[in-house]
Amino acid sequence: MSEAHRKHLFPYSPITLFTSKKAAFTLAEVLITLGIIGVVAAMTIPTLITSYKEKQTVSQLTKAYSTLSSAFQMMQAEYGTIDTWGLTNSVTGMVDDNGNRLYNHDSVKLVTARFKKYLKVAKTCELDKVCFPGKWYNLAGDDLSDAETTTSVATSENLANREIPPESSFYLNDGTFVSFGCWNSDIGDIYVILPGSKDAILGKTRFYFNMNSKGLIPFGMQNTSHYATFEDYCNPDASLARLGFYGQGCTAWVIYNKNLDYLHCRDKLSWDGAHSCKE
Repeated sequence: MSEAHRKHLFPYSPITLFTSKKAAFTLAEVLITLGIIGVVAAMTIPTLITSYKEKQTVSQLTKAYSTLSSAFQMMQAEYGTIDTWGLTNSVTGMVDDNGNRLYNHDSVKLVTARFKKYLKVAKTCELDKVCFPGKWYNLAGDDLSDAETTTSVATSENLANREIPPESSFYLNDGTFVSFGCWNSDIGDIYVILPGSKDAILGKTRFYFNMNSKGLIPFGMQNTSHYATFEDYCNPDASLARLGFYGQGCTAWVIYNKNLDYLHCRDKLSWDGAHSCKE
């Protein structure tokens, strides 16, 4: 190659591209670009994180519901429907010397023991030990920790004053926390706290189901006579009497509509109307 050709090609060599003033950015241009990227990231990343967490909640709750429903069906296939078990109310109607309610744990213990046969249980709660270490909140952020003592520490002295015995709360292998509530004739409640939850928040990490001879029914179902309806118990405008349980009626919405949009546009949502903020 001639010297003339070499001189002609030299300005376009890779080294020239990196050292040429025409190819460089000024410090001001770099800072402006980084600033724009930072602003865009600050605006989009929180939304993406929230969306991811909500999709994860839908997935975890759906899995928990499927797991518990399958166990429930197998339990009844072996022992018969629970309305034939002769179960009695947990609330005895009696009080101790200090006026605290006294509970009969026989039915809760029986249902829990039979139910657990069909679940992969990693850990069962124990007497005198903290089981779920987090705090308890409703969907409004009100601290319910003082009232939620049944799965924190139950001692031999106060066990009769607890709605449920320690062994009726346990962890599944995937980290889901399961707890059986009071029994009322042939109806009982179960709630779950999703894996990895730092705190138990109604409608976010903690979700309720009703259990009767017909199956496992998520709280907040459409056209249900159950007291924890979506309209009243997944509603920030509920009466003060129900506000403490705000978030308890959100379970069915998450399972069937696959979203937590009641956190973003509750006023436009209903079973008979919009099922998401996008509708």
